[in-house]
Amino acid sequence: MQRGGLVAALACVAAACVTAEQHVFSMQNEAPLSGRFLHITDMHVDGHYREGSSVVSQCHRDAPHKKHGGHWRSGYWGTPVSDCDAPLHLSNATLQWLKQAWEPEPSDAYTGVPSEPFDFILWTGDSARHEQDAEIPRTPSEIIDLNRYTVGLFERYFPNVPLVPNFGNNDIRLHNTMPGGPTKEIEAFAEVWEKHIPGDQREAFLRGGYFAKDVIPDKLGVISLNTLYFYDSNKAVDGCPRRRRRQKDSNVDPGTLQLEWLAERLVEFRRRNMQVHLIGHVPPTAGNYFERCFDVYTELVLRFQDTIVGQHFGHMNLDAFFVQESALASKKHPRPKIPIVFKQIEEDLRYDYESLPGNARTNMDLYSVFYEAPSLVPTYLPSLRVWTYNTSLEHNNRPVWAEEFTNDLAVLLDYVSYDLCDDDEASDECEPYPLPGDVVAMKKNRQHSRPPHRRRHRRREEKLPRYASPFSPSRMNTFLTPLGYSQWVLDLDAANAEFLHKRKKHGGKVPANLTLDFDLEYTTYTAPVLWHQYQDELVSPSEIMPPPHHHESPGDHHIPVPRALLDRALKQMGITSPFVCDGSVCRLAKPIKPLTNYAREDMTLRSVMDLARRLVVDKKLWKTFVHRMYTNSLSQ
Repeated sequence: MQRGGLVAALACVAAACVTAEQHVFSMQNEAPLSGRFLHITDMHVDGHYREGSSVVSQCHRDAPHKKHGGHWRSGYWGTPVSDCDAPLHLSNATLQWLKQAWEPEPSDAYTGVPSEPFDFILWTGDSARHEQDAEIPRTPSEIIDLNRYTVGLFERYFPNVPLVPNFGNNDIRLHNTMPGGPTKEIEAFAEVWEKHIPGDQREAFLRGGYFAKDVIPDKLGVISLNTLYFYDSNKAVDGCPRRRRRQKDSNVDPGTLQLEWLAERLVEFRRRNMQVHLIGHVPPTAGNYFERCFDVYTELVLRFQDTIVGQHFGHMNLDAFFVQESALASKKHPRPKIPIVFKQIEEDLRYDYESLPGNARTNMDLYSVFYEAPSLVPTYLPSLRVWTYNTSLEHNNRPVWAEEFTNDLAVLLDYVSYDLCDDDEASDECEPYPLPGDVVAMKKNRQHSRPPHRRRHRRREEKLPRYASPFSPSRMNTFLTPLGYSQWVLDLDAANAEFLHKRKKHGGKVPANLTLDFDLEYTTYTAPVLWHQYQDELVSPSEIMPPPHHHESPGDHHIPVPRALLDRALKQMGITSPFVCDGSVCRLAKPIKPLTNYAREDMTLRSVMDLARRLVVDKKLWKTFVHRMYTNSLSQ
């Protein structure tokens, strides 16, 4: 590529640059937003973790070396690709790295310096250790203390950043099992998370462990769902069955109550002309949720496409994204029954991606996506995700009609609660869902993707309102649209080796002020966006390079990763610049190309669906995607 061609590519990453007046949103008399948020999940801190202990003892004891696997010893920072949980100092050092490495600098600023590295933090549960050591059973007080320790870390390092906590299936005394509230367990978490649950949401939280909050006042909200009420491993609930009319709430399944509450919150956020992220621990796949919980949740999400700007989950320890599809769009054939094996999720994802219609034949109103983030606990390798989103465009207000929302909410609640059926109605469309005992048997033949939809509710679902617009932030790059993310991973073997070296230098004592450095695994951005800060190596200082299309001036360009972290990534690859120039010919250095091989200009729905289609036709990229599902820990 000629120097001029590369500069042109860097100059404008979209087909056309926006020329309308734009600005970075900030509250009056406050610092501007950073345009970044953090998603961290499955920290699984373990106060019993011991360095040098046997991995077969869950890294708790010095089991005999002769025992099967007894020679495998735990590392100081954690033990990769193992069943061990994480030492306390891994979480502490991780948040310390996030605080220091992402500290705002003038070069990151749009019209000033953001006061915080992140605008908000999504924390999707499972902070307590697993119940897997019979010699050290967990206690309710230990589970609460581990969550209190973890929330204390967030409050120490990010005291002014809105934090949105969430229940995991290991944050409760009985693994996977959680009845409806109020319970002493939920009340204990209400005390631990008190600073992070709005006062007007306390009643909902005590009832079921879910709540909603504004993270950018009157602009962006987050709904924190208690997905354990949808999880089909929870033996204390009945799977979101439809309720009988005039039935008291106290006799209604907790999952059904939560779906009703979710519909109300979505209508309320839309009435306020806001966008919202949904978060939960267990992701909404057919292999995880009770059948009706899955169907109703999916339909709600799809019908609020113009309000929901993102969905983020944990639990599975994998790095993946899933496409959600309306029953009105699905033409999939039933999959053959296959046993649950290690690679089943890979196969399900590939099947889902291959089944997507072509771009021209896709009705975008009928689709959505959600993201599954890998864990901090080293089931594979410790990982975390930093998102960026658009803060630079004017908020596009639309008229709000109170009557519309009142009528729509009534219809939505009738669907969520009763399937739009009367108690005595016996039509095929009102056929009861399977009883909970039947669901267990059905799950054996169900994959993680959405099963072929029963059409008995189709005519009734067509009565429901559908809020979709090609101009909403989930469909078009505008204010609050997710622009992409960078995925960060910790090389545990290298970190543990460095610790041993430092301890040896200190005469066998653990040195003070130990720190960690996470590595950039990959990003979803285009090369021009990621490496924009290095443009001065291509052109003379007198030349001005226009920024990406969602910003106005060169000084306001989108910076997804701080320059210092990119410099470190280049150094690890043995190079000093992302560009290789020979005279007038410049190109990207080969070692850095994998960092941007997804090359998304934003994370709008069409862009992500195009990535799914591309993954299944590009064999090399699919292989990379699969390796990244396991943080590249199984690629050797």
